[in-house]
Amino acid sequence: MTAAVHRARRLTMWSLAFTLVLAWFGALAGVVLHISEGRADPVRFAVAGVALVVFNWYVWRFIRAVSVGWPEEARESRRYALYSGIAVLVILLVQDADPSGFGMIAIAWVSVVTVRAGRLASILLAAGTAVFCVLWLSLNPGIQELPVEVAAIVYGIMCLTVPYANKLWIWILDLGEQAHASKDAEARLAVTEERLRFARDLHDLVGHSLSVIAVKSELAGKLTTIDAARAAEEMAVVRGLAQDSLRQIREAVRGYRVLDLASELDSVRAILEADGVRCEIDLPPGAVDPETAAPFAWVVRESATNILRHSSATWCRVSLRAADGSAVLEVVNDGATTGSDPAGTGLAGLGERLAAIGGSLTAQPTGDGRFLVRATAPTGVAA
Repeated sequence: MTAAVHRARRLTMWSLAFTLVLAWFGALAGVVLHISEGRADPVRFAVAGVALVVFNWYVWRFIRAVSVGWPEEARESRRYALYSGIAVLVILLVQDADPSGFGMIAIAWVSVVTVRAGRLASILLAAGTAVFCVLWLSLNPGIQELPVEVAAIVYGIMCLTVPYANKLWIWILDLGEQAHASKDAEARLAVTEERLRFARDLHDLVGHSLSVIAVKSELAGKLTTIDAARAAEEMAVVRGLAQDSLRQIREAVRGYRVLDLASELDSVRAILEADGVRCEIDLPPGAVDPETAAPFAWVVRESATNILRHSSATWCRVSLRAADGSAVLEVVNDGATTGSDPAGTGLAGLGERLAAIGGSLTAQPTGDGRFLVRATAPTGVAA
């Protein structure tokens, strides 16, 4: 999973966690209200305090389950909702359900546990919470200044509207994850289509030759006991066809593996920016000759892969310049890691390829939170 998705999930988690602030505010308001009215009971306060801690613990775990998406947490989300609901029930029973006090905890609970629920389940939970709180108020006349009718209106509005504010965060998160999944699907589809194209090209190149080779080989086998000279001629033709097919395959594979630097830069920019990494490219048109462009394109691809897999970068810059008659490609990002092998085996292999043509490759942190990949090749930048 990419860094952008992780950031979106974390943002959603902390946005939902703000609901816990509402619960604590309601508890504090309830305590102040009870003390001011002379209804303070230390034992009831202690029981409500313990229940509030339990409520916060299980609501927090529920929030993690529905936003961060950890499988082991998601499987337990219903249990977390149940336990936190029991804690709310205890708080309301030992105190009261005044919507300006402890009743806020019930509103906070229903606004969280309905974020992944369907429409009907959400309405039933919200309505049930409102009805219970209003009934509990009506059974305790005289302990709250707010009339029951007004409390019913307040609970009806709050329980049926506040949950949808949290549902909006989950909806936005789901849209982002669906967009990311669609991009992954598009990338896999592109790879599949390219493989099919290569398979078709390979079939077109050698399909006919292999058919002829099969026929000629069968003929040569039959002629070995009849006309050895003719059989030898047929096998010579088979050998020639096989060598020609092998040459065609090598040429096809060589062309298939050659990367275009400009196209690769466009692709890398699109992929990185889709992942939330701002990408800057400083590459003059026709900057390098094809011999240098191909290995540089592989360096760009591998660097982008490492950014996506191993860093939390938010910015990347790719530049090409001339230095002492050589072309210098630099890929720098702000997501340096402290791993033991930040360069990876892919870049190490590319370093060997560049060394074979007199170039070099380095990949290391710069010391200021950035990671720099620098590739050089003994070919000047075009004017």
